Amino acid sequence: MNNQYIDFKKKRELGDILTDVFAFLRTNFKTLFSVLLKTSGVVFIILLLSIGYYTYASSNLMDPFNIGGGSELFNSGSLIISVLIMLVSVLLFYGLIFGTVLHYIKVYIDHDGVIDQQLVVDGVKKDLGSIMGLAILSSIMTMIGLALCILPGIYLYVPLSLVFPILVFRKSSVFDAIGESFELVKNEWWITFATLLVIGILSYVISMVFSIPAIMYTFFKTFTAATEGTFSDPSSMFDWVFIVLNTLASVVQYIIIYLFTSISSAFIYFNLNERKHHTGTLEQIDSLGKSE
Repeated sequence: MNNQYIDFKKKRELGDILTDVFAFLRTNFKTLFSVLLKTSGVVFIILLLSIGYYTYASSNLMDPFNIGGGSELFNSGSLIISVLIMLVSVLLFYGLIFGTVLHYIKVYIDHDGVIDQQLVVDGVKKDLGSIMGLAILSSIMTMIGLALCILPGIYLYVPLSLVFPILVFRKSSVFDAIGESFELVKNEWWITFATLLVIGILSYVISMVFSIPAIMYTFFKTFTAATEGTFSDPSSMFDWVFIVLNTLASVVQYIIIYLFTSISSAFIYFNLNERKHHTGTLEQIDSLGKSE
């Protein structure tokens, strides 16, 4: 067994979950990153290009010389296309990150901290269709809830955040995973919500650090434009330097938020599962009985 092995199958308080998320990421980052390159490297490049294209297309709409001109319709069409490409690539990247991280953790648990990268890749390939289906279905359910009155959307988000761990660790079907997520969160909604909220805020704050170069460059350009009297042309703010900085910051934010969310969802799942079913405790008792 790995000396730095982290036992997922046990009860944890909020502070313990946060500590172990960082500990797991710190001790597994190189191997996990290597697997992520294999499973989502191509989609990562597509996402990078799509965000850059979206930033470029949206900046063209701010060109005052295009307003009312013949190219306005073309620019609007380019913006719509860029948004669609970006949404598809974000969804794929989201599914691949969650699938890779959760299958990595599954192999990590099954083999006492020793990672067989091929097992992770094979698991992601096998479950990718189900993961994407769950991502689309859970997103639609959450958006409908938010559209109804916001609060139903927040309520639905909590159990639906656990559908991916249930799918991977229990090998449930798409619809069974949704039903089991509500059962798992029953009587534990508030603590689950608090955990997700803290992790969400923390990962967002960390990811925002990588936006500082783009923010500083925008501030510098704004100050320069105001000084030179060229601020009347907003499109001049979106040059290639801004597009590169903004694109890199956006992609890094996606990676950090998805990584933290996926790892923490596994810890939350096992915490709730242990509180309700005592699976880890029973396995430990069974292993002790076999060793005697």
